[in-house]
Amino acid sequence: MWFVGAITLLLLFIAYRYVGVGINGIKMRNQDLLLEVDSLNLQIEQLIGKEQEATREAVVAANAKGKLLSSMSHEIRTPMNGVIGMATLLADTALNVEQREYADTILDCSKKLLANVNEILITDMLDVSKMGSENVELSNKNFDLVNCIEEVLEMLAGRAAESEIDLLYQIDQDVPLQITGDYKRLQQVLINLVENAVKNTTQGEVIISVIVDEVNAGDELQLLFKVTDTGEGIPENKIGDIFTAFFPADYSTRARERSTGFGLVICKRIVEQMGGQIRVESTPGKGSTFSFNIVTASAQQSSPVFLESKMIGFEGKQVLIIDDNITVTRILHSQLEKWKLLPVTANSAEQALEILTQISVDVVLIDLGMPGMNGIQLAQIIKPRYPKIPLILLNTPNDDRYKEDAQVFNSVLNKPIRHQKLLDVIVAELRHKDKSLTSHGSLHQMPENFSQKNPLHILVAEDNPVNQKWIRKILSKIGYECEIAENGKVVLERVGHEHFDMIFMDVQMPEMDGLEATRMIRVCLETQPVIIAMTANAMQGDREECIQSGMNDYISKPVELDELLTLLEKWALVIKENKQLTLQG
Repeated sequence: MWFVGAITLLLLFIAYRYVGVGINGIKMRNQDLLLEVDSLNLQIEQLIGKEQEATREAVVAANAKGKLLSSMSHEIRTPMNGVIGMATLLADTALNVEQREYADTILDCSKKLLANVNEILITDMLDVSKMGSENVELSNKNFDLVNCIEEVLEMLAGRAAESEIDLLYQIDQDVPLQITGDYKRLQQVLINLVENAVKNTTQGEVIISVIVDEVNAGDELQLLFKVTDTGEGIPENKIGDIFTAFFPADYSTRARERSTGFGLVICKRIVEQMGGQIRVESTPGKGSTFSFNIVTASAQQSSPVFLESKMIGFEGKQVLIIDDNITVTRILHSQLEKWKLLPVTANSAEQALEILTQISVDVVLIDLGMPGMNGIQLAQIIKPRYPKIPLILLNTPNDDRYKEDAQVFNSVLNKPIRHQKLLDVIVAELRHKDKSLTSHGSLHQMPENFSQKNPLHILVAEDNPVNQKWIRKILSKIGYECEIAENGKVVLERVGHEHFDMIFMDVQMPEMDGLEATRMIRVCLETQPVIIAMTANAMQGDREECIQSGMNDYISKPVELDELLTLLEKWALVIKENKQLTLQG
């Protein structure tokens, strides 16, 4: 028995020694693992620190880039406002054919330069680094839908012209032309979609169309936008992935290497923030349609009276549209009908010549790029036969072939056609044709009795002498005698002694800028004027900064005459209504 007990004790002793060693080993191993974990945690913290530092550096770099672009934009736009403004005034005087060609060339070249500046700004606006947050902060201001779309098409006109693609737009008659929302974000979506459409289209057209999708309670409504191209289309097996990150926007076989795919992700995020959805339909070989809806509301003055007054005396004039693109003729036909003109369409030079023998035509619109006989060759035939009919060339951007035969054309418009510019040119040519209606063929017909219908006492805060001269002259042409203040301090002195209905406020001025002057006026004055920013600061966020400082509205330089008239008319109505309410109270 003692032997069995001894063996048992021996075994227990051995087990204890081995278990003890094992436990100690485990403890030591655990300590080693803890040291390794601590080391890894330290490395992770160091990596996180480096990443945060890199992020901070990226933010600093992005902010520096934004400030540089903002400064460049301001320094270019300020003199451009003077160039375009004075050239516009020049074009409104009595000019011979040679002088008008020079004035038109100045305007065209200036606007091409401005389009290049805009494209640089849009490239910055589309910087993915600015879209890091899940939610996009949206503004909700009144803006002109037509101008919003036409700016997009002008920015991309050069790229489209390289492939001989027509850029078009059509807004349904029920759609309000002045709406509320985020102007820049809507442009951001449209630029992405149109740019992708141009990249993936080798011939034909890209069209933006807008209709009322749904009318909600109150003033709220949903607008449906469609961007349709005649490109290669999207393969069916890729449709489901098109709004995912890094899906190639160059989904055609033509230029796949150029895209990151972030653009469509950004579009989806912005549209959803605007209360809508984005979708795509595509047929391989026949093109694609990207559609999205946004929630918006109609703004005041969607149909300015001065635009309607331009057509007085010209209702029912016959306009012949010559273009081989059926979509182009259809859209122009619809637009001319809205202006109470009588459009007739021809899709070839032969058909146009036949129509001219059958009916009396007042104006002819001729597309440059037609197969068989182009627009220049056709004009050379029409001009000798019908010398009194004005011929307006619809020219391809950056195509100067018409200059060798410029005498056969009365006016030249570069595509994509701005509808307001087309109306101005048609009216100018009709007035020039009918000498009883005007003493000279001016490019812009100033509205009659505008200041009497919209009485305003106006102060302009502007430090640039050329821009002072331009705004004083343009306002005097429509009946206003404005007063000038060269900086914010002078503005405060003037408003302290005299009431002004409206102040056009430059932002960057010496001694006191427009933002500070506006904040002071909002605090100090009992009777408040309408303050409109008139500034060369046209970067994303500049409009919001002006509104936040207390300004009522915003117009960027170079200033378009029709946009200026729209603002004057819009706020004159508001001022009149406020005065009536004050009297009633």
